[in-house]
Amino acid sequence: MEVPPLTLAPNEVRAALAARAALEEPTGPEADARRAIYRETNVAEHEATDYPGQAQLRRERLVEALSALVTAAGEDAIPATRHADVERALLALRGELPDDERTDELGGFVRMMDRYSMAAEGRQIAPMFVVRTALAARWNAIHGRPLTEGFEPIELQAYWGWLALHAVNAPAERRFEALEHYAAAGGPRAAEARGVLLFEAGEGEAASEAFVEAFEAAGTFRLRNHAIAAAPE
Repeated sequence: MEVPPLTLAPNEVRAALAARAALEEPTGPEADARRAIYRETNVAEHEATDYPGQAQLRRERLVEALSALVTAAGEDAIPATRHADVERALLALRGELPDDERTDELGGFVRMMDRYSMAAEGRQIAPMFVVRTALAARWNAIHGRPLTEGFEPIELQAYWGWLALHAVNAPAERRFEALEHYAAAGGPRAAEARGVLLFEAGEGEAASEAFVEAFEAAGTFRLRNHAIAAAPE
């Protein structure tokens, strides 16, 4: 039994990318102030040099700076600014920015990629769309926003689906939580994935029930066989 791989509808991915590309980053003193604190936050995260409480104080400053930007430019400033920062981070990740700007844009994200199986031995494994959603979620968290605020359903599938289906080093409870979010976003083969994870966790009866659910939805006899194999004797 293997956890099914993450699959994303290409047309939905293209639509989400097009919607993001149409956003225009706000400019002005409030935007500059927010950006300066954001870059400072990334450097501090990468270098891990904050004294106790310093990171929280900086986060409060960043939250206030984003609030000031929204007051000046409107609520659309949030998705537009998030998209612009994500795009710059992707440039840094691809090595298309000067080395001295890489940390300003990425912070500790490269370490996070390793932690959640998005990269291994310096090589990116996760699809670029998944990496985009992870960067956007990180941006939200840094700015005190809900983790997946502003995500389209396909972005929710990408973010939660990778964590549930591919982040093998993540704690089991974290993967199960992610799987519930993935299923709620319409992610395919969620019941099958739940069956595999439950079986790996030694929960044979619950795994069998999940495989039965998956079989009833897909009609694949392989899933029926998994249900039989997982059921306690």
